[in-house]
Amino acid sequence: MEEPPGSNRGPRVDQYLRTVGLDPAAGSFAWCAAFVYWCFNESARGIGRPNPVVRTAGVMDHWRRAEQAGARRLPGDDATADPSRIHPGMIFVLDTGGGSGHTGLVEAIDGGRLITLEGNTNDGGSREGVGVFRRNGRKIVSINRGFIDYSAG
Repeated sequence: MEEPPGSNRGPRVDQYLRTVGLDPAAGSFAWCAAFVYWCFNESARGIGRPNPVVRTAGVMDHWRRAEQAGARRLPGDDATADPSRIHPGMIFVLDTGGGSGHTGLVEAIDGGRLITLEGNTNDGGSREGVGVFRRNGRKIVSINRGFIDYSAG
């Protein structure tokens, strides 16, 4: 959770931001993409492998650069047409307009809904929330940009 709520700060949030090269004291940064990077970084470190994920706090920057990093992108329309192509470990990407977005990790698929782990969100799914939440309300059809799959690279 952010400390204080709504600040984009706190010991854990600062750790996520530092992992992507940002100084948390230099401003107020959205941190959902930094959380995703941190998760992959911790996992990669645990198995002694390099982190394949693009090192960025920018959701749309990550989407643009993912294929260059060896990932496969699954556009949202393709995922909606064939949900069997979505699997745990993928990263979802929402384009919220104006160069902004929201991102998180797919934990599971339940019918047409995703069970996700998301940073900088809340129970309602905001892109400017107060913590890390496990959510089960995102519909596959709502993922307008798509999914990134690093296991395919």
